[in-house]
Amino acid sequence: METQSSEVNLPKDLEKLLKGYDWEKVNIGWSNSEIYKLTSKNKSSFFLKINKYPRSLFFNHEFEMLKWLKDKISVPDVIYHNKNSDYEFLLLSEIPGKVSYEVFSKSDIETNLKILAKGLQIFHALPMVGCPNKIDIDKMILHAKERLEQGLINNDNFDIRWKHKTPYELFEDVKRLMPKKIDKVVTHGDYCLPNVLINSSELSGFIDLGSAGINDRYYDLAAVSWSISYNFGQKWVPYFFEQYGINYDEIERERMLFYQMLNEFIEF
Repeated sequence: METQSSEVNLPKDLEKLLKGYDWEKVNIGWSNSEIYKLTSKNKSSFFLKINKYPRSLFFNHEFEMLKWLKDKISVPDVIYHNKNSDYEFLLLSEIPGKVSYEVFSKSDIETNLKILAKGLQIFHALPMVGCPNKIDIDKMILHAKERLEQGLINNDNFDIRWKHKTPYELFEDVKRLMPKKIDKVVTHGDYCLPNVLINSSELSGFIDLGSAGINDRYYDLAAVSWSISYNFGQKWVPYFFEQYGINYDEIERERMLFYQMLNEFIEF
């Protein structure tokens, strides 16, 4: 474990709060933020997220969603949230458990997928009243276009299904597949296996909620189906949908593709 903190200068009050903690950098996932697990003997563990400021995405969004979700489902508690002239800081409590793909062996994928489906059902059943964030498809498209025109999209990082396309070609596909209807629910925003925690064979909680809010149900379905395919193989995707409550033969595949392609342009 690393005992050194980030090279970023911490605010004095945060530095005092974390005195005596060991720091371990977390490299799971695709976040552009720096994330550290902080541990100290006989004290609660924390996770600290550090973001370059200013950026197009800020922790204040995640901060507001975590406050709203706190008494509704199992999410981390916000211990500290602040920023200085260069960086923004979000300190979160630890939820007991492990990320879902680490819990069960390959021989027990069904149990894992049942828990994943249950978790998404819980999220999508949340009442939308008072939700502090509403995601607009047009704004996501505009954000994608801006990043494309800034030269920030590299097809080296594309999914193998469209790795042969240039960023501009893929963006044309995104616009062509834009859904004419959406099914609004409270979404996780990045519902993939590393963001669902399991403890003692039960759903324990959800993390990485920086993109959570009211959005199309298919935004989450597209993310989790890709994550299942990546971790366990495409053959398991229909089983997940069966557990979630949708007949796989009735899935709107172009709508799924739209969000999977769009996510190549979105910054998390």
